[in-house]
Amino acid sequence: MMIVVILALILVPFLYNSIFLSAFWDPYGRTEDIKVAIVNEDSATKFKGEKVDIGDQFVDKLKKNDDFDWQFLSKNKAEKELRDGKIYMTVVIPKNFSKNATTLLDDHPKKIELEYYLNPAKNYSGTQISSTAAKQLNEKIRKSVTKQYSSAIFGALKKIANGMEKASDGSSKLEDGNHKTADGAKTLATNLGKLADGSLTLSEKLGEANQGSKKLSDGATTLDEKTALFAQKTGELSSGLNTLDENGGKLQAGAAQLEDGATKLSGGSTQVRQGAEQLAAGTAQLNEKIPQLTDGLNQLDEKAQAANALLNQLNQDAAQSKQDLRARREALEANAAQLKQVISASDQLSDEEKQNLLGTIGTLEENIKNLASQEGAIDQSLAQATEATKKIGQLAAGGKQVESAVSQLNAGQLKLVDGAKQVESGAQQLASGQQTFNEKLGQYTAGVHKAASGGAQLADGANQLSDGTHQLQTGASALNSGLGQLASGSTTITDGIGKTTDGASKIADANTKLEDGAKTLKDELSKGAKDATVKPTKERDNMLAEPVVLKEHDYSTVNNYGSGLSAYILSIALFAGALMFSSVYQIRPEHGESLNWRFLVGKLSLILPIGALQGVAAATAIVYVLDADVASVPALYGFAALTGMTFITILFTLAMLLGRVGQFIAFLLLLLQIGGSGGTFPVEMTPSFFQSIHAFLPMTYSVGGFREALGLGVTDALVSNSQVLAIILVVALIISFVGGLGAKRILLSTKVRRKQHDTV
Repeated sequence: MMIVVILALILVPFLYNSIFLSAFWDPYGRTEDIKVAIVNEDSATKFKGEKVDIGDQFVDKLKKNDDFDWQFLSKNKAEKELRDGKIYMTVVIPKNFSKNATTLLDDHPKKIELEYYLNPAKNYSGTQISSTAAKQLNEKIRKSVTKQYSSAIFGALKKIANGMEKASDGSSKLEDGNHKTADGAKTLATNLGKLADGSLTLSEKLGEANQGSKKLSDGATTLDEKTALFAQKTGELSSGLNTLDENGGKLQAGAAQLEDGATKLSGGSTQVRQGAEQLAAGTAQLNEKIPQLTDGLNQLDEKAQAANALLNQLNQDAAQSKQDLRARREALEANAAQLKQVISASDQLSDEEKQNLLGTIGTLEENIKNLASQEGAIDQSLAQATEATKKIGQLAAGGKQVESAVSQLNAGQLKLVDGAKQVESGAQQLASGQQTFNEKLGQYTAGVHKAASGGAQLADGANQLSDGTHQLQTGASALNSGLGQLASGSTTITDGIGKTTDGASKIADANTKLEDGAKTLKDELSKGAKDATVKPTKERDNMLAEPVVLKEHDYSTVNNYGSGLSAYILSIALFAGALMFSSVYQIRPEHGESLNWRFLVGKLSLILPIGALQGVAAATAIVYVLDADVASVPALYGFAALTGMTFITILFTLAMLLGRVGQFIAFLLLLLQIGGSGGTFPVEMTPSFFQSIHAFLPMTYSVGGFREALGLGVTDALVSNSQVLAIILVVALIISFVGGLGAKRILLSTKVRRKQHDTV
């Protein structure tokens, strides 16, 4: 037995070093189990068109970080678990965290506050470690925010400045382009004015030609009617002469009638001759007008060809101008839209300056719309001009048909005059022969033959004259209709050219306004590009150097390191005091004493008050000797007394049942509790063995209860720890009674057996 005791004493330093140092060998290497709550209340915001959500980015990074056991909780749940000691720190990312991070360009930038909450009374060392973690988090956030400032904010500012400089250069090019467009519009207006004058002269001449052609058409219509009647009568005359020739035998019987008919024929032939002469005179007048009409039509054709060439060139120029205008207009629209975005996003311009710039851009957009509408008017006018030139061509073709018809009319008119003269001559001969009819019947018969032949020729000439006058009437009608269409077309051309001239003038005016607006835009953009420079200030420098400010909140107060370790030292002191008492005080029965319930009650009636007094003494040292700040002095004294009685009862039970072995076990229990109770570092920072036995160690609850009484007062946790210690006390008492009385029976039975053995 002595050898066992000696070996146990030799192993005490070994056990002490092994158990104690293993618990605290590398606590800072096990912070991954320290629970730290993260409460993200940050709201994302916009800065220079970019989304800023530092809170979410921070949380995403922490989810990949294993330095601590990060718990992402709501604020209420985090506060409750911090008060209960389930977590060691709560970090709150405020609602305006990202918003304040974007105030660097303001005159008075706002610091970013990172709030963290501690409860030192629960575990002083844990809060110190957590506080260090908060500072590490602050450093990480500071670097992240500073990096974002450098890459995002200043990059955005540089982009704005470059964009404004490019816009200024673009406005210069726009101004030059507007100069060229204005000059082209003025040239277009001048040329269109000349074309309008020419078309007006053409319209006047066509009006005169239209009146002459109308008279020609009316005369040709009348001539056509008369020549048709003349052809009919000459046909009848020819038929009668033929009949007369065929019925020569009856000629003598109708001599009297012939005399009357000859007289009438002589008078009719004179009328025919006179009509033929009038027709010849009218035809001569028509022939005199035909060269003028031909010259006019030729000139009209030449002008139509020139106008057609001019219109083709104008169409090409207009198409090119439209393409250039459309390209410039689209470029202006794109630039205007981009400038709107730039102006709206710029924080360097006042609201009035923004409104002025937006107003200028609105005028620019209105002018662009006017340009677009003028393009349609130009297209319509050019289409009308093209249609008019086509009608001029048709009119020239109709004039040529009239010229051809007049030529045919001349041919028929010559035959008509010849036939009329022959009719007149035959009629005179008929009248002369009529007087000598009876005397010269043979001559009468010959005259009838000649009259029949002349009547046939007269009928042919009358038919040809009728055909020629009909063609003349048709050509005159076509000429009149064509001249009317040409006059209408020339009027349309004049109106279209007038509208085009007005449109060109409006284009010139619009380009002048556009030029002024572009110049104003250039000046304002150049000014904005210069103003878009960030001016460094002391506040901005401080903001960039230290963007995040830590704001600490404590649910409890622990003034110094000694106060933080008070609960741990109190627990060790009371357990060590109980161990010392069990070593110097005779707990087991001496020779002659009986181990019964009276013995146990007597021992406990002394031991329990001593344990309570040890607790009171330890609490007095804390309150009055060390002058520590205690949240509740009565709670401290009461809990210290309960702890002292519990610890001394545990030692009493071990010593009562196991003697010196029980005392050695109590010493090992003290070593285990020093490392596993979580009195210094959080139990999460100890090896897994100590974490597994933590909940079964009495000192775990004594340390927790003392922390509540010292730092927080009477709390639910204090009551809970007191209940656990009270249960341990009662269990120890029960074990001491049951074990003590059971040991007595075992000893008695052993003595009886030995005595019986000795007797035998």
